Amino acid sequence: MDERCGEVSPESFVRVVRTRSAVRSYTDAPIDSRVLEELLDAMLSAPTGSNAQAWSFVVVRGTSALRRLRAFSPGLVGKPRAVVVACVDGSRLDMASQDGAPDLCVTMAVNTLLLSAHAYGLGACPVTSFQPGLLRVLLDMPEDIKPVFMVPLGYPAGDRPMSERRPRSEVISYEVFGRRAPATGA
Repeated sequence: MDERCGEVSPESFVRVVRTRSAVRSYTDAPIDSRVLEELLDAMLSAPTGSNAQAWSFVVVRGTSALRRLRAFSPGLVGKPRAVVVACVDGSRLDMASQDGAPDLCVTMAVNTLLLSAHAYGLGACPVTSFQPGLLRVLLDMPEDIKPVFMVPLGYPAGDRPMSERRPRSEVISYEVFGRRAPATGA
């Protein structure tokens, strides 16, 4: 086993990926600061185009600050114990990187956060339904910081229903579009 991967088996990792679901209802249990820091470190290890790391994140944990975020974010439901606001940091961009790649890098960081949270038993859900202008004011963001996602975090209240996925036969092609079975001998 590659020592950089530690003790995680491929099967365990894939189980985390395949069982993650959107969680929008949370218990009142606090998130340990050590766990939150682990999640943030994992998030920062996500792939990023040209290693630009053109992202910035605001972690909101205070009760009144969370209440204000919920007031201006229709997609932020439930009462999470923390919210990570994931942003593109325009100060780290050059003209060549203005083609949507920064949003993709933030998306990969958020996906890493979602998977890491699930691995720790936390629930999370990417949220894009918010008022960016008001969010920027609430969090005192400079002009070159553009919020892309909000990620509420907390321990799930109740079951985590899995969303239905389209069958492989509808979405995976082999070698050319529409060939639904792998070539024999490949």
